[in-house]
Amino acid sequence: MLLAVDIGNSNIALGVFDGGTLRFRAKLAAAVERSADEYAVLMFDLLRINGISRESITGCMMGSVVPQLTGIVEESVRILTGRSAMQVGPGTRTGFRIRIDDPTQLGADLAADTAAVLADYGAPAIIVDAGTVTTLAAVDAGRTYLGGCILPGLHASAQLMKSATALLPAISLVGEPPVIGKNSAEAMRLGLLTGSAMMVDGFIDRFLAMPDMAGANIVATGGSAALVASRCSHPILFDADLTLKGLHRLYQLNTAKRV
Repeated sequence: MLLAVDIGNSNIALGVFDGGTLRFRAKLAAAVERSADEYAVLMFDLLRINGISRESITGCMMGSVVPQLTGIVEESVRILTGRSAMQVGPGTRTGFRIRIDDPTQLGADLAADTAAVLADYGAPAIIVDAGTVTTLAAVDAGRTYLGGCILPGLHASAQLMKSATALLPAISLVGEPPVIGKNSAEAMRLGLLTGSAMMVDGFIDRFLAMPDMAGANIVATGGSAALVASRCSHPILFDADLTLKGLHRLYQLNTAKRV
């Protein structure tokens, strides 16, 4: 079985694959204060709860966008499984071309998302990953990663608005905002939810107008993806496990025997 580990700014997502089947997925808080031993215990408990022994883990693929946590989680995987984790980074075979200024700067999460989208949805594609930040990426019909944009994340934006202003209240992002806000809370929810969707729609329009992008599938993932995608005018496919599936795909590509 393969243990896939996606280290993000807010959470660490875990998934165990039995062949091509995702047996379970879970999340841990991304906390640099925790030791490798603590993470190993938490992972061990999650495996046991889901009926999986640590001895059955035969490989691990890890992607990280948090350098401070990379070594800690890598060591926790070694403690848990007795194996070294394979990491997404420079030199990783991705199965697609990368046409950005410095391909080594492509984030592990974006590499995994792209690998999964190409395997499951094909090209061209537009990928929306809405987490701590919201990223959009364009992959053309020739399976080339063209680049994208980075927007403030929904929850981070809400926290910033509250902390940076004296009178604006803390709000919940649950529920449909009105067409026009009649009080501060409504106006904030409208701006955050509908405004984020409008920004995503706007970038999708521009990406679709690029060469070799017509008819692209639009796929969304991430903790805030459902909130954003449901308010967009474009049809968007939601795949909560996209990044984990991408890590599984990258592991396959990088362990397959070369002919």
